Amino acid sequence: GLPGESPLVRVLEDESRSRLGRFNQKDVSMVFSSEANNKALEAIFSSQLFYENRQERFIRSMAEWLPRKAENLTPYTMALIAKYVARHRLREPRLLDTIANFLLKRGEQLDSKVIQKLVFPFSRMNYRPSNHGELFPKLEAILEQKASSSPLATVNILMSMFQLSHFPQTVLHQVFSPGFITNVMSSPYALIVRRYLSLLDAAVELEFREYSGPRLDPRYRVLMFEHALTADEANRKYSYKGLVAEALRQLVGEECYRQDEVLPPGYCTDFLLWINRSGTVLPLSRVPAASRAPPATSPVTMSLRSSVLALTSDLQDFAPVVLSVNDKWHYCQNSDILVGSRAMRDRHLRLLGYCLVQLPYTELEKVSGIEEA
Repeated sequence: GLPGESPLVRVLEDESRSRLGRFNQKDVSMVFSSEANNKALEAIFSSQLFYENRQERFIRSMAEWLPRKAENLTPYTMALIAKYVARHRLREPRLLDTIANFLLKRGEQLDSKVIQKLVFPFSRMNYRPSNHGELFPKLEAILEQKASSSPLATVNILMSMFQLSHFPQTVLHQVFSPGFITNVMSSPYALIVRRYLSLLDAAVELEFREYSGPRLDPRYRVLMFEHALTADEANRKYSYKGLVAEALRQLVGEECYRQDEVLPPGYCTDFLLWINRSGTVLPLSRVPAASRAPPATSPVTMSLRSSVLALTSDLQDFAPVVLSVNDKWHYCQNSDILVGSRAMRDRHLRLLGYCLVQLPYTELEKVSGIEEA
């Protein structure tokens, strides 16, 4: 409860930093020695010290210790670990594979909401666990049984699997069935489930063409996201987007690009430009209106196929380009691998006919001044 700038807090933080180097295997074991220490675990993962040193000795020790002790942990503790692995974007294969093995062994006994928490780190880190050949079919079988009891958890698990390019056909038959939809529409979380189902339906259209089962009724389709993601808004001051925007403004002029454009099925893009065959960036006034990104209220946004056809018919004259500013939080920690949601967004935009130009923060941080930008 002390203020962060108080002398006592500073002394304690300095002492913690000095001791961090001596943090060892025994300390990790003590954290997990009893369920009462879940609060201690949560405190560690939530601390500023962990945030600053999350790839250091604690994670390495934990990755060595956890596989040997996982079978003695409760689902709650494992879900807690999964939560913070995902939050800090820790793409540590030993931790992720341990969570996957726990899920494979205990899956039938777990509530859908717990399964959702355990599956999320895989899609977040764009990581297929080493046992995915066994795990994914097992998850499908569990979802078939429990889909109607926890609709929101079900679509969350499905979304994780879709981000990893795995499409469980029998479960899709269930979630797109009239009974499931009716059940969802009368629930307090109807809108969020509609958003997920709309994106799942779009993914089926773009990536799972061999699927022949029921689809989401067009009446229920909405944009998955109507504006920039919360994380992007929260980290705006740390983003290189402002630098790129000013560089674009000076380079091609404001009449030649759109910023923060939301494209069907609900992906917010950083910058959208149109370029003709000779490589010239076109002013918006010279781009056919039918080919520009439709407004959110347009029926065209509800039909991916229409969008694809509209773009393809005009590609002979020009190509739409999405300029993507990939900031640090769009990647797994200390990695050049995009998080799963960002990777799926990029796949879908390409399948919709957009050319993607990636601007990774590792390149942008080398830029000095607007001229270099």
